[in-house]
Amino acid sequence: QVTTGFYNDNNPVFSADGKYLFYVTNRDMSAAYSSLGDGTWVYPNSAQIGAIALSREHPSPLHPRNDEVAAAESGEEGPAGGEDPSGTDDDLEADAAVQIDFTDMESRLVVLPPDAGNIGNLMAFDGKLVYRRFANTGSGGGPARLMYYDLESREEEMIMANVGAVVATADGEALLVRSGPRFGVVQARPGQEIDDAIPTDGLVMDLVPREEWRQIFTDTWRRHRDFFYDPGMHGVDWEGLGEQYGALIDDARTRWDVTYLQSQLVSELSAGHTYSNPGDVERVTPVLTGYLGIDWAQAATGYRIERIVRPAPWDTEVRSPFDRPGVDVREGDYVLAVNGAALDPAKDPYAAFEGLSGETVQVTVSRTGSGDDAEHHVIEALTQGQEVQLRFLEWIENNRKMVDELSGGALGYVYMINTGGRGQLDLVRMYYGQLDKQGFIIDERFNQGGQLADRFLELLQRPVVYNLHWRHGKDHQQPVKQNAGPMGMLINGWAGSGGDGLPWAFQELEAGPIVGERTLGILVGPATGHQLIDGGGITVPGARLYDNDGHWFWEGEGVSPDIEVWDDPGLLAQGRVPQIERVVQEVMDMLRSNPPVMTPAPDLEDRSARGMQRRNGG
Repeated sequence: QVTTGFYNDNNPVFSADGKYLFYVTNRDMSAAYSSLGDGTWVYPNSAQIGAIALSREHPSPLHPRNDEVAAAESGEEGPAGGEDPSGTDDDLEADAAVQIDFTDMESRLVVLPPDAGNIGNLMAFDGKLVYRRFANTGSGGGPARLMYYDLESREEEMIMANVGAVVATADGEALLVRSGPRFGVVQARPGQEIDDAIPTDGLVMDLVPREEWRQIFTDTWRRHRDFFYDPGMHGVDWEGLGEQYGALIDDARTRWDVTYLQSQLVSELSAGHTYSNPGDVERVTPVLTGYLGIDWAQAATGYRIERIVRPAPWDTEVRSPFDRPGVDVREGDYVLAVNGAALDPAKDPYAAFEGLSGETVQVTVSRTGSGDDAEHHVIEALTQGQEVQLRFLEWIENNRKMVDELSGGALGYVYMINTGGRGQLDLVRMYYGQLDKQGFIIDERFNQGGQLADRFLELLQRPVVYNLHWRHGKDHQQPVKQNAGPMGMLINGWAGSGGDGLPWAFQELEAGPIVGERTLGILVGPATGHQLIDGGGITVPGARLYDNDGHWFWEGEGVSPDIEVWDDPGLLAQGRVPQIERVVQEVMDMLRSNPPVMTPAPDLEDRSARGMQRRNGG
């Protein structure tokens, strides 16, 4: 082992002359502070390039250079082309032998001058180190650039932009790059482009589907055998199951059949995160419908707008095209036509919007249902995803208003659809936006999972460490972005994976009562992805969670609530939500018995010399 592990070091390559070891080292710990005023920070873009001389006899790649200029004596010529006059072919062969001195090897490390960032794909060329520089975290993303560092000039140069993948050619003299859909060979020099792309349109293969399907099934069986967290395969006869299900491949007629057999095989493990994704299957290009973000009603004179779907007033993510400034369309108005085509009352009103997903359209709207007062409005129809998201956001806002009403304005409400990026977004914006509340309801019903929940709980349970008194301004606690009030959580059977992990951690930390129904129960994981020959994939869980008492997570059972409450459909139809009603009741009882109170500032001190003497008994 070359490095001590103090830093995250990876991607090692030897220099072309065998004198140096280059690698990526994450050691530029320049903190980037959150703009939300919560005092948190991260360390993005920390990767630098390290270089270690393999022998103490080799100079550092950044050794000081003699800048003395010597004048040549009359009649003498310097070595042509900068060649070393003392070198011979025999010397070069001897120099090619790699010598490695492992004693205090890491102490010979130097960090090369290129700026820190997101760096990878190191490749050594003669006198150069080639690498890809990915977009810096926080920069908005973008394609990677192919760069090189010149060991002689000690400068970084760009070979070409927009490089999706790159490998060195077999002779080590050039680079095979992919830029967009095109492939080409370029040199390790500045300003390269793909002038003559490698033709790929003539590539063909002799495909025998059933042979490929058998390999796909065998790879699925073998990857689980080699990477599943339990080498005993949960006690099942994995060899026998492979033969049992594998024999059915001969009866498969489509790739969908193969996916079904893969899924049935791994289901024998009774473990979560064992997914199979189809690869080379028949696909269609669907005709997508445009949407308006409304509820329809049918009247004698046609279709009218019964209700415009509206999220929270502050939520600008997606809104109905009729809920926009300058669009004078109201609930109760009639939609007569789209792009001049009348809505047929014998069909679904959205039949006229087929193929208009996300398109700019002209809708004809009337207050009375008559063409006499009809007006044309140019709008942009919603996609199906936007329509679903709009209704989802309205559902969240309605829940928030219900919690606010039931608690008399005392409690905030946070909904988390997953424990990934979207869950991170919703947690922060809904939690920080309601920090003035006296407590919180955390709703993770239908949570789709993602990451484990430790960072989420850190945010929700930040302790009060300090109090600050201001002459001009309001006294406050520190950290500022925290809430010391009571919390309760909502769960149900549609929450799984990270949706299991979040309430499990909430329960382990005794953060508050959990109300609802037990979660899905799939925490054999995390899982790693494996790509298959036809572009399909599988996930194989290489680990499993257990608690600090040494108990496995309840796979297939899930997290049980402290208070079980069934959301009775009859009550839901009346506009009530029994689970929300009960969790608010529990948290309000906690709030009344133990309200959060900020410690008041003590009396101001007499810090004069005499006052200090009196305080010290003088």
